[in-house]
Amino acid sequence: MLSLSIRQYSPQLQSHQHEFTQLVLPLTGVLKLAMPTAMVLLHPGEVVFIAPGTEHGFAAQNLSRFLVLDLAEAPPQFRAYFGQTMMLPAPITSYLTTLEQLLLEPSALLPQAGQLLLDMLCQYPLQPRLDQRLQRAMLYMQQHLGAPLDLALLADQAHLSLSQFKQLFRQQLQQTPGDYLTKLRMQQARQLLQFSDLPVQRIARLCGYNSASAFSARFRQQFQQNPQQFREQPPAL
Repeated sequence: MLSLSIRQYSPQLQSHQHEFTQLVLPLTGVLKLAMPTAMVLLHPGEVVFIAPGTEHGFAAQNLSRFLVLDLAEAPPQFRAYFGQTMMLPAPITSYLTTLEQLLLEPSALLPQAGQLLLDMLCQYPLQPRLDQRLQRAMLYMQQHLGAPLDLALLADQAHLSLSQFKQLFRQQLQQTPGDYLTKLRMQQARQLLQFSDLPVQRIARLCGYNSASAFSARFRQQFQQNPQQFREQPPAL
């Protein structure tokens, strides 16, 4: 069995267990995951490996979306990751966008696409998750996408000096905090355009842009379409 799906979770913590291996990969939002040994916050760019028979709780804010891979028989190398949260390498995080589109629109390519994800997870070495200080700042970004956020505020959330924060962020994520924040905002914008009927100006404010024109310019730079074009005709693969 190899089952691939996109899921959303309730803000209220729920729990269960199952007799198969499950991998959870956030697409947008943060997953609160109660594991036997600790409470974990799972961010985009990370994956958690849940072993068969493991009782676990889960909760997430509305509009958060997660790619879930269920495996009846997990590859042997996955056993070393059971109960852990690992960082995804860049090729896999890029590939998740393709998978999301395939799942939203029924496609005969989905079985092969799911197998390719599994092969990539086996092929690429996975690294331990981010420094907890960065996680605090990243969670703050996620929860305040519509607010004005500067580097000094984010460094304060991480309990780091500004220079330490910028250095550690680039070291662990291979991008600047500003670039990461822009990606988060554009991901949220894409979700709101695709799954809500909110006006573009309102979506711009929810994503931290006071100017609808500045928001549209950034969105076009990211997705090669302006927001209204994307809403009317999301990009096909």
